[in-house]
Amino acid sequence: MIRNRLVRGMVSLSTVFMMAACSTQTEEQNIAGTIERSLQQMVSKPVIMASSNPNDYIAGSPDAYEQILNTGEEGLRVLLEELESSTENGLKEWIMAQASTELLGEQNFVNEWHSGKDWLRQYKINEE
Repeated sequence: MIRNRLVRGMVSLSTVFMMAACSTQTEEQNIAGTIERSLQQMVSKPVIMASSNPNDYIAGSPDAYEQILNTGEEGLRVLLEELESSTENGLKEWIMAQASTELLGEQNFVNEWHSGKDWLRQYKINEE
């Protein structure tokens, strides 16, 4: 009798842990998807594509940029991971770095940077 209760309890706990792990993964995937869709929307605006100023892309898609900022701390983690793993160092990476600086707020100690990868390099140095 006690053994059956113990087994049922262990099965219940296992189920709860599995559901929590799946829920966290799904949330991270949702945040990553939101960020990716927003970035794509920003960098593919035909009217702005002639500009070489990255801030024009942010100004041209304020709702998309706001969606990135609304992802909060989890979004910051996703942005840092994406920036780290990106093989590019272009507009998209610049926007990711800019969003990261805003999400960090006063915890951002990088004041001058020229590209997304440059910002990330300096951020990592200051973080250590």
